[in-house]
Amino acid sequence: MAATKVTSGVVGDSSVTYNSLNANTAHFDRNNNFTVAQRGTISALGVQTSTVSLTLTDANHYSLTTNGNITIANPTGINSGQSGSITLTSNGSYTVSWGSYWRFATGTAPTMSTTAGKQDRVDYYVYSSNTIHAVATIDLLGTA
Repeated sequence: MAATKVTSGVVGDSSVTYNSLNANTAHFDRNNNFTVAQRGTISALGVQTSTVSLTLTDANHYSLTTNGNITIANPTGINSGQSGSITLTSNGSYTVSWGSYWRFATGTAPTMSTTAGKQDRVDYYVYSSNTIHAVATIDLLGTA
């Protein structure tokens, strides 16, 4: 018996639609092999004044401006193996705290720039559902 390609149909009272795989689409349920560089847009979070809650299923890269003491909370939508960055632009002498999932070298979060206009970046790698390895680069613009 020869196989027949089914693209839609009705089973009982339910409608069924079959979507064939497109070679130009990344899929979450299988390994993907890319032949060119992959990149995503930077999710601009704007000016922040308190708690920042990232949803890691929304983006890999984020930017924000501190305009008050802020806390980067434990994110939602965490997937092991994900990586990205957060670029913080200081708008004055404000502190940045981190949720318990964020793990920095020596166990201590770095002091981010507190001079207006300075820019720092935190690169991250999600190790597990409650552990994010993070590395900070302070004063990227070299305005010390």
